[in-house]
Amino acid sequence: MMVFFDIDGTLLDHKSAEFSGVELFYQNYHNFFEIDFNEFYSIWCELAEKHFKRYLAKKCSFEEQRIERIKELYLIRNINLSNEEALKVFDYYLFNYESSWKPYDDVIPCLKKLSNLKMGVISNGDPGQQKLKLSKMGISRYFVDIIVAGEFHVAKPCTEIFESACKRNGEEPEKCFYVGDAIETDIIPCEKIGMKGIWINRGNKTFPNKNIKSIFSLEELVNVLYEDMP
Repeated sequence: MMVFFDIDGTLLDHKSAEFSGVELFYQNYHNFFEIDFNEFYSIWCELAEKHFKRYLAKKCSFEEQRIERIKELYLIRNINLSNEEALKVFDYYLFNYESSWKPYDDVIPCLKKLSNLKMGVISNGDPGQQKLKLSKMGISRYFVDIIVAGEFHVAKPCTEIFESACKRNGEEPEKCFYVGDAIETDIIPCEKIGMKGIWINRGNKTFPNKNIKSIFSLEELVNVLYEDMP
């Protein structure tokens, strides 16, 4: 038996860190862009999602998606940045984003309670950055394996990454759990191969599929796991 976790939105409060990073970026550059913060933040998030999807689809490198989102951002003012200029600008955001990384309050207490179990991570993204997140949050030691899409030819929601995680840890999917915050990316695909998906619904969202097991906090995870253990 093994319990796998997603990182962003499950263990790490990515949206708060992103917001802090963008807010400080805006404070430094708002006179240049001349739009209000809400509009700027919306544009930033749209570009981040657009180019990160291109990275996951292997259409660009991790560094290139950073470059392209800043270059497109600056086109708002009809400015064409070089790759070097775009990276320099991105680094200002990156420093503030990384400085804001923190786990949700329920993460470390949960991992301590489950420390007698075999645990791992399955995450999209760049291996270096995702492992750095775990390290900076002080939780790397809880996981025996960290599987990141950047090391594979596929990313979530492709089922292959879940299959590879189970196989390389010598576990049968039917005896494994996966905890994630995204229904379409985390829960549905993991359950296709027989894993038991547990949706962490931090935003108290509604979802019509009553068959999906959900929790509102990792404080609930221990009881849910022991109820469903084979």
